[in-house]
Amino acid sequence: MKKFLYLVALGLLSACSGLEPPLKTQLVVEGWIDSGGHPMVLVSETMGVGGEPIRREDMIGNIAKWAKVTVSDGQTSEILTGTVDPRYFPPYVYTTSRITGEVGKTYTVDVEYKDYHATATTTIPDPVPLDTLYCVPLRDTLYRVMCGFTDPPEKGNYYKVFTQTLGKDLRYQPSVMAMASDEVFDGYAEIYLWSTQRLTQHLYFPDICEGDELMVKFCTMDRGTFRFWENYEITLASNVNSFYQFDSDLGANVHGALGYWAGYGVSEYHISVRPPEP
Repeated sequence: MKKFLYLVALGLLSACSGLEPPLKTQLVVEGWIDSGGHPMVLVSETMGVGGEPIRREDMIGNIAKWAKVTVSDGQTSEILTGTVDPRYFPPYVYTTSRITGEVGKTYTVDVEYKDYHATATTTIPDPVPLDTLYCVPLRDTLYRVMCGFTDPPEKGNYYKVFTQTLGKDLRYQPSVMAMASDEVFDGYAEIYLWSTQRLTQHLYFPDICEGDELMVKFCTMDRGTFRFWENYEITLASNVNSFYQFDSDLGANVHGALGYWAGYGVSEYHISVRPPEP
């Protein structure tokens, strides 16, 4: 399966076959702060799509290594430090240990780079725990994993799951189509985990195998972040068999750039992928 690459690809500018002139380069900001975690921000510039394949080194060349990235919680404002981090692609992130995500707090990110100026605001909602986490055999050695939870009675709750297979992934990655909004359900619900999206690799569906040690990050988020991931999933599904020009905005909450800035209320779990007990 083909799929579009990473958030740098949010800004891929169509210049295929010389039919359209290249568009102006844009800034891409991808950032998040977990409850109990520290801010993580990746900054890059968009690329044009021509007749030649996009190389890894070309994408790395578009990293914004000298950006000024500031995160504020309304009381404390901190300039983040840029550092090489091979867990991510592109492998360069801005972060700090001086700000830790707290439930209920609102966080603003401000990015200055060249002539760009981008800002975004997000709030970390209350985490929601999982009631159950269990495996369901599919075929051969392939499985799906079920996340069961009870949605709080107040409306406006949004969920997404990220997964990490120990020994295979260096960090959490998006679990494909694993998201839900209480706009369409009440009370108990289950989210299916089928595949992990490993960004620069082909997408295999399903790809959870017997013997996997799976870490599960169950996240709550605000509506703006959910809208981004919802549009991201729609675009991903539309690009399964072909690559086409799409709306690079994806309904994100960053002003002055493409991308998103997310606050996550996090609950983490571990499950060994095994046949169910007899």
